[in-house]
Amino acid sequence: MRLRVAYLAVAATAVASLANAQAWSVQSGATGRLEYNDNYFFVPVDTQSAFTASITPFLTAARRTETSDVTALIAVGANEVWGDPPAVNYLSGRFDLDGSVREARSTWAGKASFVRSADLQNQASQAGAPLVLAYTNAASMAGAYTYAMTERWSLGATVGAYGNRYEAVESDAALSNNHGFYASGNVGYAYSERTLLTFVTGYTFYDSSVARGSGVTTTIGAVHQFSPQLTISASAGGFWSNTEASDNSLAGGNHRRDSGGLFGGSLTYLASERTQVGASLSENLTPSSSGTLNKADIASAALTHQFSERLTGRLGGSYTRTIIPATTSKSITNSDYSGGIGLTYVLAERWQLDAGYRYTGARYEQTAGAPKSNVVFLSIGYNWPGASFTEWVGRRSDMQGPAGAGAVSLPVRGPESPPLPGVPPAASSPGAAPFDQLTIP
Repeated sequence: MRLRVAYLAVAATAVASLANAQAWSVQSGATGRLEYNDNYFFVPVDTQSAFTASITPFLTAARRTETSDVTALIAVGANEVWGDPPAVNYLSGRFDLDGSVREARSTWAGKASFVRSADLQNQASQAGAPLVLAYTNAASMAGAYTYAMTERWSLGATVGAYGNRYEAVESDAALSNNHGFYASGNVGYAYSERTLLTFVTGYTFYDSSVARGSGVTTTIGAVHQFSPQLTISASAGGFWSNTEASDNSLAGGNHRRDSGGLFGGSLTYLASERTQVGASLSENLTPSSSGTLNKADIASAALTHQFSERLTGRLGGSYTRTIIPATTSKSITNSDYSGGIGLTYVLAERWQLDAGYRYTGARYEQTAGAPKSNVVFLSIGYNWPGASFTEWVGRRSDMQGPAGAGAVSLPVRGPESPPLPGVPPAASSPGAAPFDQLTIP
């Protein structure tokens, strides 16, 4: 714990020192959050309810020029839990550093992050891989290069590495720390300003105390802006993976090969100046705390409506199916789903109030019981730079791993940081930290 505090403190000092440089924009603030969960440990029987109070100060820094931009964030949260569970107070935190440099034909981009949060994770078990509450420490870094050969054709490459460590809130949970790396290459063809075609192929390596795995993915995708209001993307491809168990840790043997198709897409529709509808579908190979490289199918949809200049509402849901490659002839399939509703109210120029409700459930193929939970929360933030610091309404965060089939984005116009091709966000699950979806201006 002291090492993490020291790490975050050093990062905060580094971000603060950037403020002395010219053209840096620095913001600071804090959020307070009160949450009630009627099934804190997410178990099918003998549920325990709990209240969680969180205070999260943060600091951001940003610098943008005509050819480069850098953004940084440091946030540390103190979380106190009381109710039926034993003492489970914990420290959460996040550090992000993101930057890019643009030349006439080339773009270099990189990012590094560390996140500590209380998440639901798949535990390693011969009877399946049920979700359990765990403190998750996820670190990742990635770099990308893109070269514009012509006005229409571009080439790119991405490399990255990650490491995930877990601490079980319940002492009997079995979790497997993991780490790995990935690399991918991509080709893009801009058919027009509103249409982009892509081809991506990548390799990933995954290692844990339970198994070692590797996989290759190949996908083609397209995105088209039909109108200023409607944008649709679609992608499809395939994967080939290999899993080797350590000391026959998985039932039935120590080796398994898998292959299959990948598909995905997204839809964004601006029904009006105040109403936006979004939906997405993705299929990825994802590292897991159960110790294997899993296949995850994630579908989500959300509706956002601005009732007034100060009041905004959100409604959404998500469904995730996780396929765990056992070494027997049949894989293990689990699923979880959630739905939520929330409201954001701007109290003043620097004050924002957020409230919401979320329902989460799960079904396991080899484990009896179907756990469910109901969560309500109330948050207040001062000088928060993002549009919302509610992370879980209509959104299931992608896990750390290689890029799969999913949404394709049009090229970024203007000085904003371009996304890294094939770089997924940090590892996360339902119950992520309140600042999981922070955006920096």
